[in-house]
Amino acid sequence: MNDKKRPTIATVAEYAGLSVATVDRVLNARAPVSPTTAEQVFQAAEAVGYFAARLIGQRIRERRPSYRFGILLLGTAQAFYANVATAIKEAAQRQEGANVICQFEYIVDRTPGAIIAQIEQLAVQCDGLAVVSFAHPQINAAIAQIREAGVPVVALLSDIHEAAAEPYVGQDNHQLGRTMGWLVAHTCGARKGSVAVLLGGHRFLGHQARVEGLRSYLAEHAPGLQMLEAVINLDNCDITEEATLELLSRHKDLRALCVVGGGGDGVINALSQLPKRPSLCCILQESTELSRQALADGLISLVIDAQPRLLAPALVDLLVQLQTTPDFDPLQHRVYIPLQIITSQNA
Repeated sequence: MNDKKRPTIATVAEYAGLSVATVDRVLNARAPVSPTTAEQVFQAAEAVGYFAARLIGQRIRERRPSYRFGILLLGTAQAFYANVATAIKEAAQRQEGANVICQFEYIVDRTPGAIIAQIEQLAVQCDGLAVVSFAHPQINAAIAQIREAGVPVVALLSDIHEAAAEPYVGQDNHQLGRTMGWLVAHTCGARKGSVAVLLGGHRFLGHQARVEGLRSYLAEHAPGLQMLEAVINLDNCDITEEATLELLSRHKDLRALCVVGGGGDGVINALSQLPKRPSLCCILQESTELSRQALADGLISLVIDAQPRLLAPALVDLLVQLQTTPDFDPLQHRVYIPLQIITSQNA
């Protein structure tokens, strides 16, 4: 291409690998084209410096449907949920099939009434919701009413419906628990001893599935490693820090410590206080700057990451899809994100 020549429709078409007629249809809105093709033309126009690139982009946006999605996250584990929120915002901006605006709210008061009030307020303002919450009859009933009114609700990271009969984006939590069991059995360096688990609450179905997965793997493959009664930490770092120190003082045979929800920073804070790191397999969720540094420093053993960069586009795509195909389809509307195991070598 001669750089001195002003780019033309033919230049855009050649760069995009499309016909001139297709580019003309996008530019002049002469006939409908697929969102993917329109985006391809826009990217090519920008790349070659075509003078009407901004116009193409504007017309693509004008032809897209526009949606506002409400995203309700937990107010705890702030670093992790900040990463999730950032990833969702970026995925919304990249969404090719619709103009998407995300409205974020955070659960601070965990009483069912307060959570229901937040969900219902978002349902009034938004076209679809993604919710991180525990299961509760009143919460489930409120969500069922919202869905019946035509507002899709996606369970994010943890199921809210006990039968898992709902749209969902997140990891396969039972599989994650069994993977955690495999990691404990192969890295703690002992065939006998205690394994401690901290979870946000028994009503968090995702946390419960992880605990059950961990327990089932150890029972089958490492029966000498006995799980202690799970400790509730409310995903709170201060509670987790205190619980970690107490577990270490009370159980001299402690071989592994697994956090199946939030609050992992509390484990790091507790271990950093000790004059000598105990011989302990310590597994956290949430890849954050602090947890990656703790891996590098040898304070913790492993992190199992929720992969927000994969989770976010899957969530936005599903929320858009549910606007036109709202009837629940377990094959299409339950999206499992592959887990990532992070060590000090790939943090």
